[in-house]
Amino acid sequence: MLLLEHESKALLEKYGIKTAACTFCETEEQAIRAAKQIGFPVVMKVAGREIVHKSDVGGVILNINSEEEVKKAFQALMSIPKAEGVNVQPQVEKGIEVIVGVAENEQFGSVVMFGLGGVFVEVLKDVSFRLLPLTRRDAEEMVREVKGYKLLEGYRGMKGDVGAVVDLLLKLNEIVEKESIVEMDLNPVFVYEKGLVVADARIVVGERKRFDMEIGDIDFFFNAESVAVVGASTNPIKVGNSVLKSLMSNENLRIYPINPKANEILGLKTYPSIKSLPEVPDIAIITVPADYVVDAVREAAEIGVRGVVIISSGFKEAEVEEGKLREEELRKIVREYGIRIIGPNTFGIVSVINGLNASFTPMFSEVKKGRIALVSQSGGICHYTVHQFRDLGFSHILHLGNRCDVDFPDALRFLANDENTDVVALYIEGTENGRGIFEELKELCKRKKVVVMKSGRSSVADKASVSHTGSMAGDYRVFASAMRQAGAVVVETPTELMDSAMAMAKFEEVKGGVAVLTIQAGLGIVAADIIETSGGRLAKFGDETVRKLKSLLPPITLRENPVDMSFSGLDLHVFAEVIDTVCQDEDTGMVMFLYAVAPPSWVLPAEVISQIMGRMTKPSILVYSSTPENYAEIKEVLKDSETLIFDSVERAARVAAILSDKRNYF
Repeated sequence: MLLLEHESKALLEKYGIKTAACTFCETEEQAIRAAKQIGFPVVMKVAGREIVHKSDVGGVILNINSEEEVKKAFQALMSIPKAEGVNVQPQVEKGIEVIVGVAENEQFGSVVMFGLGGVFVEVLKDVSFRLLPLTRRDAEEMVREVKGYKLLEGYRGMKGDVGAVVDLLLKLNEIVEKESIVEMDLNPVFVYEKGLVVADARIVVGERKRFDMEIGDIDFFFNAESVAVVGASTNPIKVGNSVLKSLMSNENLRIYPINPKANEILGLKTYPSIKSLPEVPDIAIITVPADYVVDAVREAAEIGVRGVVIISSGFKEAEVEEGKLREEELRKIVREYGIRIIGPNTFGIVSVINGLNASFTPMFSEVKKGRIALVSQSGGICHYTVHQFRDLGFSHILHLGNRCDVDFPDALRFLANDENTDVVALYIEGTENGRGIFEELKELCKRKKVVVMKSGRSSVADKASVSHTGSMAGDYRVFASAMRQAGAVVVETPTELMDSAMAMAKFEEVKGGVAVLTIQAGLGIVAADIIETSGGRLAKFGDETVRKLKSLLPPITLRENPVDMSFSGLDLHVFAEVIDTVCQDEDTGMVMFLYAVAPPSWVLPAEVISQIMGRMTKPSILVYSSTPENYAEIKEVLKDSETLIFDSVERAARVAAILSDKRNYF
């Protein structure tokens, strides 16, 4: 139900929010009396529950200064279709104009928006988002996040009460919850040097979206000691054959191929059905065509199998009614038997730590063990990751597919409690339960470092995500804000996703800005530019650091940040002094050294590079540009060091920006 403006303002006043209180009038006489009582000049506005935007229908008249003008305004406003009356209010002093809104998001529930009014929100779309309820930090970040924040901070004689704006945002927690508000539009809100006033308010009361979450145990998938493969095949190019090859990398795993037409496959005894097995397997992998999947899952559930991984496709992602019905049948089996399902439409799962490759890609058995977990809505992203980052070091890799049952919240809770994982990388296309992801992510981020990438930001990608995993991508701005609010780092490309995960796994904590060192100025300037424009921060050297650098380096060099040593950097004694000076600066949280080999004059041998990076007492990044052979040599020399190594300025600088982000994620 849409509240009339005077009702909306009365509700706000009830919670201590100052408004330009208005009087609702149904007659001309009432309007004149209200105007006299308020005192001229006044503002008059049309009121009607079916009139959503008053200004769009000419329903706002300013600067009314007499009874005669009240009469004319009343007649004009009441002539507007659907008008139920007129509101009369004082004409308040203009301050810095801001806008506050609340809406129900399909994926996340109650979302609050903040922005500066006028051109900032209408043309520049300069707004910030957070999910309700807000913490004080959330509210403060919302205000400071908008580009127009400088107006509130103080600009050309204008200044706004930031504390009052933060308090207003925090009061929304209680109002929205207690009054069941589904929409709120406070626009404009005038902010003064002290305090603020809500000049106009529109509130809709209704049933707020609720999210039911039933999160269960999925640990057993990754700890399985016995696996049945329903649809095991003798054909080496069939998925049912590839899955067996993947599983066979673990000699201690008990593997049961299900194929009624074969006696053995790859030296393994086969069985005609899952019910004929000598034991109930921990999990089953389903590779049969979509038409047979439901029956296969039901048979597994009936004998007590705890979970199945459905590789088969042809379900919701197929965008045909038959596929949706199959998926609903699978959900019924979950509800009836309590079995857990990963997929359908998944390439599988991999527990690198436990040596379990329950996927159709044997290559995953060669992945290096480590402390990074990857949870993805795309099998292609998982494969890309293994090709590009095979030696990164993974604990678990989970492809969720259509998320018929096991979804991101299940995976996040599992990883929050997993002692083998320090960093979690998430690739998300779309979700129907963004609030569930948010709530579990908040808990996960208290214990682990998390980096998130979401595709579907463009309209084309949004549409494509439907046919990929059967879920809409939704509003990216709200999604990204929610992920940051929960405590995660948000990136935009798969390479950034894994680069960031690698950096988080390498460094415990980065406090301060980035110090950039080079012997070739251009590289340092480009890196500094990328760091700052990507939201990171360059270290601000103290006076003593600058004095020392100027004593070490000649005037032809860059002696602040970035520091370009030029030919002086080839003097290893000078280089060592520069490193010590920069690392001792209180604001240096990380050091980046960029070097492009330029034979024969600018050549630093591998052992010298090792000495240089080993001298750094702060987290360090090396950008090394040379031939593939030389780069491979440097990586080998530094493989056991605490240095991150890149051959790309852009990649290194983006990672440095993330690690030095002003939000200080970890």
